[in-house]
Amino acid sequence: MALSQDEFGVLGPLVVRREGRMVPITAAKHRIVLATLLLGANRSVPAGDLIRRVWGEVPPDRAAQTLPVYVMRLRRALGDPQLIHTTPTGYRIDLPHDALDLHRFGDLAERGAELAAEEDFAAACAVYEEALGHWRGTALADVPSESLHETEASNLAEQRLRVISELIDVKLRLGRCDEVIADLRRLTAQHPLREQFWSQLMVALYRADRQADALDAYRQASTALARELGVDPSDGLRSVHYAILTGDPALHQPAANTWAPVSQLPAPVGNFVGRGAELTRVTGLLTRAGATVVVCGPPGVGKTAFATSVGHAVRDRYPDGQLYVNLRGHSTSPPLPTAAVLARFLRAMGVRADHIPVDEEQLVRGYRARLRGRRVLITLDNAASVEQVLPLLPGEPGCSVVITSRNELRKPLRATLVRLDVLRGDEAWKLLARSLGPEAAMAQFDAIAELARLCGYLPLALRIALGNLVGLPHTDITSYVDELRGGDRLAALAVDNDDTAAVRRAFDLSYAALDADAARLFRLAGLVPGPDFDESGAAALLGASEGEARGLLEELASAHLLQRVGADRFAMHDLLNDYAVDRATDAGEDVEAARQRLFDWYLRTAVEVGDVLYPELRPPAAPPTMSADAARAWLTAERPSVLAATEHCASYGPLPMAWQLIDAVSGYFGSHGHHVEFVRAIGAALGAARTVGDPDAETAMLVWLAAEHRNLGNLRTAQEYLGAANPSGRTLWLHAGLDGVVNLELGEFPAASSAFDRMMELSAESPTNAYIRIAGLAGWGALHLMRGEFERARERLAEGLELARAADGVNLEAACASLLGRYHTALGEYPQAVTLLRHALAGWYRTGARHARAEGMAFLATALCLGGEHAEALRTAQRSLALVQELGGSPRIECEVHNALGVVLRHLGKPGRAVAAHLRALELATACDYRYGVARSHLHLVRAMVDDGRPGDALRHARTGRDLADRGGFRAFVGIAAELLAEFGP
Repeated sequence: MALSQDEFGVLGPLVVRREGRMVPITAAKHRIVLATLLLGANRSVPAGDLIRRVWGEVPPDRAAQTLPVYVMRLRRALGDPQLIHTTPTGYRIDLPHDALDLHRFGDLAERGAELAAEEDFAAACAVYEEALGHWRGTALADVPSESLHETEASNLAEQRLRVISELIDVKLRLGRCDEVIADLRRLTAQHPLREQFWSQLMVALYRADRQADALDAYRQASTALARELGVDPSDGLRSVHYAILTGDPALHQPAANTWAPVSQLPAPVGNFVGRGAELTRVTGLLTRAGATVVVCGPPGVGKTAFATSVGHAVRDRYPDGQLYVNLRGHSTSPPLPTAAVLARFLRAMGVRADHIPVDEEQLVRGYRARLRGRRVLITLDNAASVEQVLPLLPGEPGCSVVITSRNELRKPLRATLVRLDVLRGDEAWKLLARSLGPEAAMAQFDAIAELARLCGYLPLALRIALGNLVGLPHTDITSYVDELRGGDRLAALAVDNDDTAAVRRAFDLSYAALDADAARLFRLAGLVPGPDFDESGAAALLGASEGEARGLLEELASAHLLQRVGADRFAMHDLLNDYAVDRATDAGEDVEAARQRLFDWYLRTAVEVGDVLYPELRPPAAPPTMSADAARAWLTAERPSVLAATEHCASYGPLPMAWQLIDAVSGYFGSHGHHVEFVRAIGAALGAARTVGDPDAETAMLVWLAAEHRNLGNLRTAQEYLGAANPSGRTLWLHAGLDGVVNLELGEFPAASSAFDRMMELSAESPTNAYIRIAGLAGWGALHLMRGEFERARERLAEGLELARAADGVNLEAACASLLGRYHTALGEYPQAVTLLRHALAGWYRTGARHARAEGMAFLATALCLGGEHAEALRTAQRSLALVQELGGSPRIECEVHNALGVVLRHLGKPGRAVAAHLRALELATACDYRYGVARSHLHLVRAMVDDGRPGDALRHARTGRDLADRGGFRAFVGIAAELLAEFGP
């Protein structure tokens, strides 16, 4: 694009045009100085930066004296001595915003993104193309500065590629697939490690009816990544590949973007006043992506409200989403662990639970990779230190970060610092007056001003004061202020140089207005380890009834000393939390007794929940009174608090409660995808058990760690944890049961049969615990099925089902029913299979066993399909796939789901899509060493490939399946393979 009057260009060779004529800058070092100034146009560029750009890291002795000479010659060449200014620290070039091609490029790129977000794709395409038209080649092409090219030029090149990718997305949305294929061929050749270009090329080829070429592009991408980086394609690229294999209809939609924008920002704070200058400054900084802003200030000054307001103001600038987390950096509870925050963010961004690693370094890499090429605003609220936030910073220039903290968090963050102070007097008056109403505001103007002064003009203090005033009839603010101002108590709290003194004065005013019971609950609420609590938790703290606690919670919420975070849950600001703990100490409160009551309630309720949902793990001492729905709801609500209590007990005692809490809830937590947090809590409980020297507790924690790794598909790791255990007592049968299941899934039948034999022996030694025998029978039934010993499987499973019904062992009853359903499916008795599988699903729905439900639905889909109910089978298979992808978990289960989907698709006359489903199942089974699934997938592929017109490939899979079945001892599969070879072989 041609440059016009008085314009400068860095997006290519350096160009200067003054008053319509070209101005040559012939000296190389002069070009370096000018380019550096242009890249920092309208900002002061330190002399040290200019010296480093011109001479490198080891400049000559006279560099500082030479630099002004270069600047003087540049001024002469540019013909305007006022164009480049000397500043206290360096130099600044002042230009109109649109005089530099870099600025015009950035503005147009942002406008293109806005138009694309508004779905005006034609206009977005034109604007993006205009933006890219400002590029005339490699940025700074004739500027011989190594450091400029390593940093600035490479960053500019990255911005250009991002805009190119966005332009291609828009063209794909417009259906211009043929047009972009040639460009994408060139881009993938030039940038073979950029998966976004490969993904776009695959989509474009597929939409152009070139499926084979699209799959070949995936193979090229895989080869390049393996050769250059030694890694596999990312989840995003693999999902596009799988969608092409299965003919996913979503690929025919205008876009093929797997990203789902997320918005986690809290709702804007009502009655937000003031901060106009700060809001303008920060929203201006965030107008351009890639900013990092630290908002600091004293406690209670409104940092969270400010950051939330900023986030909502710039949402349109970050169309890919807004992430938010309260890091609890200054809470009495431990700060949120980095791994937990990263796992939470990854889940919010659509990453499946089984694809979220446990290792923190891998979490950081996965988080930054997920943000690559995106525009996301990340708000890190209530940070304690730089170390806490560094792993949470994105690696992408398109994302921005807002951090709030009491501290300035300077080095090594490269952030803009914005400090919030208390409100001005008029702003504080306005905040109070808006809530009290115009009549009270005008009639008691001076009293409101005095109340604002008494609260130190601190927003949190002002809102707490309002809690005692709003809604009172005939509010007499003057009397209220006079009453609370009396005595020396307030002056005693006004500590010099304490920036929390004002807010603590306000706290004391509101605290003094509470009745004795509400004040006691307020003091004790500071002991809650998790983020929130309900009336039952409050009652436990007090040692009172829930009815009493409910009324006191309402009183505290009305006084703004607690925040409502749901219909029946309450939270406390971290500063109020500190204050509550201080008041508890001053009042001589027995905090340990209160904490013990709370933790006893957690444990007591968790045990009852376990009795309802997983009675097999610990036979109930008495019939539970809680319903299954209530049990699941309690665990969902109290999960963070129970895990926090576990870690507290593991650190401070009582140590046994740490593993007791884990033992009570492990069956549920292990099936709901919160693997990172749960593994951390189990690890803490394991440490407590080892400290005490309790071998049974240590074995139980090792078993739960093994169970978690089995859920994640890490069967060998699960085996290692089981091997490290030394079971005794109750843990003997828990250990034997999981040991048998893990070995069964690995196809190691001798070890599995030995484990199930141990269970049968243990059941004979403990005849009162029927669950041990039922679990052993279920294990043996599964082993017989995999071996093809169908009649022996039926005998064991029928006995197990009868015993489970009599013992009310809902999960074991469901397991036996599901396995019997598979038995009837294998024998072609589909109606019986469907009835049993539906019964199993009902049981697992009651207990919340989501992994088992996903697998059960897969087997139900197969039985329905083979019984002729194809439409219902497809719906069931799709629900199963949706659940397993939402939940994550075992690749073994996902393998079964894809095999079931393949069976259904083949019967619906879609053999190509069936082949793709079975290939995905084969890939999953191979990755987790699920040998039974590998053999099954090979054999399923035979009929699908024959129907798809690929008899040669079908024959190879039949032979491979036969060999694997023979080596693995899968006798039924050996017979199926022989039939297939006889039918389709030469």
